[in-house]
This record gives sequence, C-alpha cells and structure tokens, in this order.
Amino acid sequence: KRLFSFVLSLIGRPKILFLDEPTAAMDTSTRQHFWEIVNQLKKNGVTIVYSSHYIEEVEHTADRILVLHKGELIRDTTPYAMRGEEQEKHFTVPLTYQEVISTLDQVQELEIKQNALSFTTKEASQVWKVLQDQGCMIEEIEVRNRTLLDSIFETTQD
Repeated sequence: KRLFSFVLSLIGRPKILFLDEPTAAMDTSTRQHFWEIVNQLKKNGVTIVYSSHYIEEVEHTADRILVLHKGELIRDTTPYAMRGEEQEKHFTVPLTYQEVISTLDQVQELEIKQNALSFTTKEASQVWKVLQDQGCMIEEIEVRNRTLLDSIFETTQD
C-alpha cells in the first residue's frame, strides 16, 4: 500500500519529493524495490527529502544528512563525513589480551562481552601493532568503523 502511494506520487514527474518515514511497515522485498526506484529517481535528478528512523537506510542512500534535535537543526553533513569525523575504531579481541590492552592509554570503553574484550580507540594502528607484538593473529580480532548511528547518538545526547 505504501509503495503504491509512493508510485502514485510519481505520476506528475515531480522534481522534488517529500517523504515521511517512507519504508515504515514495508516488508524486506518491498523496501528493497522502493530503494531501487529512489536510486533511479536520484540518477534522473529528482531531489528527495525524507525523514527516517532506519539509520542503515539513511547511511546507504542519503547524499546529505540533516539532524534535528528538539526541533532544531544541529547537523548538516554527509554520511561519509559524519562517520569519519573522529576515525574511531571498535575492536573485539580474545580475553587473553586483556592484560596488555588494559595498560594502553589509547584504549577507551574497555569491557568484557561474551568471553571477549571490547574497546574503542582513535589509534587503531598503534593498538594493532601492540597486539601483533603479543602474537595476536588477524583472524582473532574484529574491527569495525564507527557507524552513522553512533555519530547521530553522540550528537543528540544531552
């Protein structure tokens, strides 16, 4: 039903579309089809303004992000710029490295999660070097970039 309403709004070939939570209540395949249409519209030069609580969709489809908090515009950026602002990495390593990791000044938010050590750092290369020196294999660690959701959450925290 939402996809049908969206398609109806395209009949007049608008140059700009305003969409409020366009994928709410859509199943996975309908949502995917919706974003294929949106991407084609973007390629054709249509400006699309939408609000969404589905951060992953915003991260993959938006060219520009405006963050509103308590009715005020507090950010105007791009997904790429927002993710890369601090280059913070989230590490997960085996507990066997707890002693060495706990001595590093470059490590923040150190905690034990499900038999593993989780932490963040802005000095990923230095931390990786220390882990290598301790015999850590690349297969033993998980490293992920800061997500857009992380950035937005930090921006809107009071």
